Amino acid sequence: MLFLCNLLWLVAARAPAGAESLPDRWDAYPQWSNLPILEQRKGEIRYPEWFAGTWQVTSTLTEQLAPLAPDIVSPGFAKNGAYLEQPIKFPVRFIDQTPLPEFNWALSDLVNNTPVIVPDRRFNAEAITQAYLGKDGEDIHITVQVKEQPSPRLVTVFPQHQRLVSTVLGYSQSSPDPDHFLATELTNQQFIAGGTQYLNQVETTTAYYHLGPGKISASQVTAVYLSPTDPDYFAASHHPIALYRYELTLEALPEP
Repeated sequence: MLFLCNLLWLVAARAPAGAESLPDRWDAYPQWSNLPILEQRKGEIRYPEWFAGTWQVTSTLTEQLAPLAPDIVSPGFAKNGAYLEQPIKFPVRFIDQTPLPEFNWALSDLVNNTPVIVPDRRFNAEAITQAYLGKDGEDIHITVQVKEQPSPRLVTVFPQHQRLVSTVLGYSQSSPDPDHFLATELTNQQFIAGGTQYLNQVETTTAYYHLGPGKISASQVTAVYLSPTDPDYFAASHHPIALYRYELTLEALPEP
């Protein structure tokens, strides 16, 4: 969830037969030497029913690694060390949404479309931004614009007109059992400040566990990859240049 502190091209492809599964990828951490397999290139991750509602999240950065250091290090890596073992709290929301058919839809497609649980991206982005960038609880002025089709795209405008443009390139998800859910998402991120632009890709892979009514725990890894426009892209050879691991707790908040 620390998408702000690791500012971020790839065409997502379906997994070939025998490719790495999402549970296998999780188990292989931190020995990641490739980008994640993306099974879907459009739309949203569809979360289990037990995600519906608003949650108070406590996120703690427990580990950060720079696999290619000292040759290649992500900008801001050292500064992010200040967040180690520091619990950060913020609300997130997951909502019902009826997905629209993409092409050649008929009226029956709309009637038969079942609502799914998806993240409220604008609400979540605003809450996370305030939690990480607000000082002493002070609100900062930000604007978040969301385009949902064909893939989610967020534009966050910060003070001094700095912008973060995040475009989801694809995702995979897996439910090994009813109370265990894994998801990975790859995002193209472009940070713009004046005449300076920085582009990279960010993977967020999370293992969620439903502990009971109103309680979820999770482990999450954010991996930062270089974009093909970076001069060190071929030297990195699809390896992540930064890995951040978080432990999360989600507690249900009462609905208004």
